[in-house]
Amino acid sequence: MKKVSPNLIGFIIAAIMLVASVYIYQHFLAKKSEYLLDNNSDESYKIQVGHTVYTLAAHQTLPIPLGKGIHHIIVKNEKDSLISQQKIEVKKLRGLVNIGHQTYFIFGLPYGVKVNVDSIFEHNKTTYQGKKYFGPLKIDSSFYIEDFYYNLNENFPSLTKSSLNDTLRTKIFREGDFKQFYFEHFE
Repeated sequence: MKKVSPNLIGFIIAAIMLVASVYIYQHFLAKKSEYLLDNNSDESYKIQVGHTVYTLAAHQTLPIPLGKGIHHIIVKNEKDSLISQQKIEVKKLRGLVNIGHQTYFIFGLPYGVKVNVDSIFEHNKTTYQGKKYFGPLKIDSSFYIEDFYYNLNENFPSLTKSSLNDTLRTKIFREGDFKQFYFEHFE
């Protein structure tokens, strides 16, 4: 029997470790893409996305399967009257379809050891309805919003992995939820 080279053994072990790490990342660590239909109003709607029809009750959120590309969305009220017909282009891994064109807040929290938290909160000020909010904040009422990392049904993590990068993780909030979050954490 021929003796196996130590280089070959090392290569095989490295290949196994690589495959194992990719598997662990894909199945346990990777953030899944998720798209939500959100009805933050007091009305119920019927929403057609492609060929699938969804009924969304008042203040209900529903995950829907969307992929990157262009999608046609038709919104009707309970009496089947057309409310809007929109074409959206999905470019990112998560998004929110804002059925009622309600106001959403996209707020960022810094992560990483090099991030100057004081500077981020000192230089970013937004005034909304006469109240000043400190920190990276974007207010949006578009029909389709995708400029965030954590969706409505996710929370900011209380503990994060150490990162050497300057990272700002953003989360989308309904207006009332954001005001409560900001009050609990920053006032």
